[in-house]
Formats: sequence, structure tokens, C-alpha cells
Amino acid sequence: MATVTAKPQSRTFFGLFWRRFRRHRMAMASLVVILLLILMAIFAPWLAPYDPTAQPTGADVGQYYFNPPSREHLLGTDDLGRDVLSRIIYGSRISLLVGFAVAFSSVVLGTVMGTLAGYFSGRPLRFYLGPLRREKEGFYPWTFAVWRILSWFLYYGAIYLALSIAWALAEDGMRAGRLGSYLGFGLALALGLYAAWYGLKGQIRLDLDVAISRLIDFMLTIPTLPLLLVLSALLRDPGVKVGQWAQGVFGDAASVFVIIAILVLFGWLGTARLVRGNILSLREQDYATAAQALGATDLRIMFRHLVPNTLAPLIVQATLQVGGAILTEAALSFLGFGIQPPVATWGNMLTNAQEYIFTAPWLALPPGFMIFVTVLAFNYLGDGLRDALDPRSRL
Repeated sequence: MATVTAKPQSRTFFGLFWRRFRRHRMAMASLVVILLLILMAIFAPWLAPYDPTAQPTGADVGQYYFNPPSREHLLGTDDLGRDVLSRIIYGSRISLLVGFAVAFSSVVLGTVMGTLAGYFSGRPLRFYLGPLRREKEGFYPWTFAVWRILSWFLYYGAIYLALSIAWALAEDGMRAGRLGSYLGFGLALALGLYAAWYGLKGQIRLDLDVAISRLIDFMLTIPTLPLLLVLSALLRDPGVKVGQWAQGVFGDAASVFVIIAILVLFGWLGTARLVRGNILSLREQDYATAAQALGATDLRIMFRHLVPNTLAPLIVQATLQVGGAILTEAALSFLGFGIQPPVATWGNMLTNAQEYIFTAPWLALPPGFMIFVTVLAFNYLGDGLRDALDPRSRL
């Protein structure tokens, strides 16, 4: 009698990951919700029953204001007669755009910074300066000329900037006839000349790990929300050059660009710390040492051998950052410092609805519910990915 052997299960990484992930029911449900939200954002022009910015016109426009949910307007109308459902559908585009753009940019920037900090920890780079410096075998012998030119520009550019500021301050003081201004300028000039002479034959040792880690520590000490409010108000000001550029390039969507840039500015810190810790351990592995012994460049070792082994925690970090970015954008828009009308987002819909929370609750409940469901779905998706990618998990 012939025996029937069972077909062996897939042992590929993706097969193991998918079997573990689909056992997490909340993560699977969250994945379905996120896919539906993405489809809603993509097909918003076909799904929205009305123009999200259209306002009623005519003599009887008052009858369209604050309409409760009905057959014509499933979620009612707002204080300007605009359809709430259409604004919810179009608002998903902005919220998901902000979430995905901030998460992707933060992960890329954090990965680069964390990789540089972890790989070069305890191995300072030598920036050779001017032409009187003899060429020695440096940490990067094959890029000696590039390092010299780059460091020369940076070094003397910093000296020029410092002397320019000292000259401007001293010039103001000398106009007032203050002796301290003459002395201060003379001291700054003497130090500048010494620094310029040192640059002709010196070198600068820079530990990227120390520099990047101290930068992260400094930025983490800054109160994020007040600074976000200040930066948002400043960069959206048409009188500021950045604000003028954003208005000229992006038009009404300039506030979207500003919010994404601000959130990315502070969003990469956690990713950089995570990647740095992983790279510190991975760079001592045998395959990294073997690649270095075979003559692989540092860039190849970092981004071909080390970074791919950090993708599992990076994917989880990215999903969590999407939810965090959506929540932060909603908070800024709710406070009036985020994305500005007429662009519809869930956050600025809540801003308009807060005055009518008791008289017209249908204005506040739909955008609040969408923010809650979206952030919760991304958090559960991150939990499921973490459990599926962790070999020690019981899933």
C-alpha cells in the first residue's frame, strides 16, 4: 500500500512571517482597515458624493447649514453647508499622505544617521585640512582628496562665518564708541588668523557617534509641541522666505509641505537610536569582518550587509510612526497651526466643530472616529509585525 507523505510547509522567511502574522487577529483586521482607507483615499473623487469645498449658493442657502445626517447628506453638513462625508473622504488623503511621507522620510534619515553613528563609533574620521599637511594613510586613503577638499571648505567657511558675525557686532559697537567692541574684534581677528594658520597644516578628528548622539540628546530635550507650534506659525508666514517659497511651489497645499517637514525634523530621532544600537552589535559579526577583510568599502558594508539586517525593527518603527504622525498632524490642525483650509483634514474639521459640539455633534464625531480608528489600526499592525518578526514570540 502506497504511503502518502504530507507536503512540507514553506520554510522561507516570508512563509514563516505570514503564518505568524495571520495568527494575530487584531493585526489582520487592522491590515484590512488600512487597505480600505488607502483605497478610499485613492478613489476619493469617485466615492465622494459632493465637492468637499463646494458651498451652497442662492437665496435659500441657510437651509443647507448644520443639516443633520439625512439621505442627501449621510453625515450632515457643516457650518458652511459643505458635505461632511465628502470632507471625511478627501481628508483621508491628507492624513495618510502626511503619515506615510513622515514615516518614510524619518525612517530613511534615521537609518542613515544611526548607521553612521553606530558603524563609526570609536573610529573617528580624520579631516585633513590645508596644503601644508602631508598626506598620510588615513581612515579613508582612497578618498583622501575628497575629504581634504570638503574639510577645507567647511573649515574656512566656518571661520569666515564667525569673522563675519564678529565684524558685524563690532561694527555696531564701534559706531557707539565702545572700547570693548574694538578689543573684542581684535581678539576675534587674532583667533581667526590663528585658526586659519592651523588649517594650513592641521587635521580635525571627528567621532560621528559622539556628534550624532549629542545632537539627538539635545533635540530630545526640546519641548516638541511648543516648538512645533512656533515653527508652523513661522514657516507658514508669507513674509518668511521659506513660507514664500512654499506658497509659490505648493499653493494651497503649502501647509501640508510645512507640516511634513516639521514632523520629519523631529521624527528621525527614535529611528536613529534604534538603528545605532543594532549596528553596534552587527558590525562585530563575522560576516561584517569578512567583508571588510575582502576589501569591501565601508559604504558597501553598511548599506549592503548591515542595514538589511535591521529591516525587521525598522518596519515596525515605520508603522508606529505613521500613526504618530497622523495624530500629531491632527493635534496641530486642531490647534489652528496645522494644515489650513480650504484643504480638508480630519484635524481642521475638528477645529471647526469644537464650537458646535453640543448643537451639531455630527461635525465632530466622524473625524474624531476616523482618527481613532486609523491610529489604532496602525498601532495594532505594528504589534502584529513585531510579533511576527520576533523569533522569540509565541505566535
